[in-house]
Amino acid sequence: MKLYFKSITSEPFSEFISYSSSSPIPVTLKLSRSTILPNTLYARNLYGENFIEFRFNRETRKLYEITIVAIQPDTVKFDNDNWIGRDEFYECCIEDENELEISEPIQILRSNKSLCFFWGEKPFHTYPIAKNCILGIDRDKKLCSVLLVNLNNELVYDILGF
Repeated sequence: MKLYFKSITSEPFSEFISYSSSSPIPVTLKLSRSTILPNTLYARNLYGENFIEFRFNRETRKLYEITIVAIQPDTVKFDNDNWIGRDEFYECCIEDENELEISEPIQILRSNKSLCFFWGEKPFHTYPIAKNCILGIDRDKKLCSVLLVNLNNELVYDILGF
């Protein structure tokens, strides 16, 4: 899925909603305060038991939610790096709605304070879209990584279950 990014001047809203008795999904990162669901474009990377879904507002093209739907535990590797977010922020928009489905193996790196989900090529550019989320794109402007940063141990456990 091809993306483009626009620089923004203030820190955007973000909120994690993690697994609970009422939500069987590991985690959703909300990037909008709106309680009204827009007309939505769904983009997904589903490969094996790993499943990430991205929701874009069809009218504005803006990303408003990322959901880690399922994680295959044997694809998670421990990494000592604790990636740190930056103080600049970007708004993420979908460029091409013809490529909404990805089916590439997702590798997951975890540390005590961060999680990195990546597939395809190594990121060429990275864009912080929230204080705790950085997206990576390849040379063709296609999404290839989601980096969740500045997490606490409890949230990492809630997302992975271990």
